Amino acid sequence: MSKQGTLNFIGMLLLPLGAMVGARLATSSGVWQAYGDTYIMLAVINSVITVPAAIISGFLLRRSTGILARWIAITPCIVPSVYGTVWYIWRGLFPAEVAAGAEYIGAPQYLLIGMLVITLFVLLLRVTGLVPRSA
Repeated sequence: MSKQGTLNFIGMLLLPLGAMVGARLATSSGVWQAYGDTYIMLAVINSVITVPAAIISGFLLRRSTGILARWIAITPCIVPSVYGTVWYIWRGLFPAEVAAGAEYIGAPQYLLIGMLVITLFVLLLRVTGLVPRSA
């Protein structure tokens, strides 16, 4: 597996794990109580975002031979995963006191939209030839 393929796999696992770590941090701070089922729900909801993104990135990665094209191919999976993980951990360390835990319901919607926008942007780059497959 190539370096980008490994990063694609890590990105697929990073967001669900980041959400569960953030929930654990928020629980340990005492703002709200996450149960065992909460962690399973967070993993499933965030996997709905990362698994299709990783599959799309994998298909783009298979057709890419150049180093720049390979890095751009994995952005639909890596960017939402890293951004979402940082957000979940930040909100786990500093949870909102008014609506604690609301980001676990709201953030996946925005991450899904972000993943779709990045995917369309990468496809646009590929179709127009601005980033050729062998660049």
